[in-house]
Amino acid sequence: MTIDRPITRLRAARRLSTQRRRELDEARGGPGGSKRRPGVVIVLAVVAVALAGVAVWQYASAPRHYSDAEYVAATTDRVRLLLEADSDDPDRADRILSGATGEFHDAFAQSADAYTQFVTSAKTQGDGSVDGVGLARRNGDSALMLVAASLRVATSTGQDAAAGDFRMRVLMTPEDDRLKIAAVEVLR
Repeated sequence: MTIDRPITRLRAARRLSTQRRRELDEARGGPGGSKRRPGVVIVLAVVAVALAGVAVWQYASAPRHYSDAEYVAATTDRVRLLLEADSDDPDRADRILSGATGEFHDAFAQSADAYTQFVTSAKTQGDGSVDGVGLARRNGDSALMLVAASLRVATSTGQDAAAGDFRMRVLMTPEDDRLKIAAVEVLR
């Protein structure tokens, strides 16, 4: 999360406070004005700084909104990780889980050890590609993505265990400031 906007808002509030102080001084009769109300300037400055602080706090605590391009990029990365099985990568299941949430996370977590054991023992190599990703619809912070992919999986026997083109529906949901896979449906 960047803090450019809160800093910009704080600077704008300070400029406004300085401008209001100058206007007040001019209304009192020139630079420095009369010394009858020095507390008014202080009160205005404190109010301006307080308002800027509230604006910064609200912006920092607001949920992040992701662009369509961010959904497409995250979906591409997460699905590619699913497709490219590699028996020489024992941490792949953990990386898949770190990019998953909800129903998909729970289902994959139950079979992650079996997945890793099968991929390792069969010396599986998956050559998958994400051919296209499109946004079908957004619902709140979640997005339903359509994915076109192709996959070729080879095992230690040298024969293709699976190959082909297929389509998927992938539900992406933000969690912990990252877009994650919440559900996957293979359409074929």
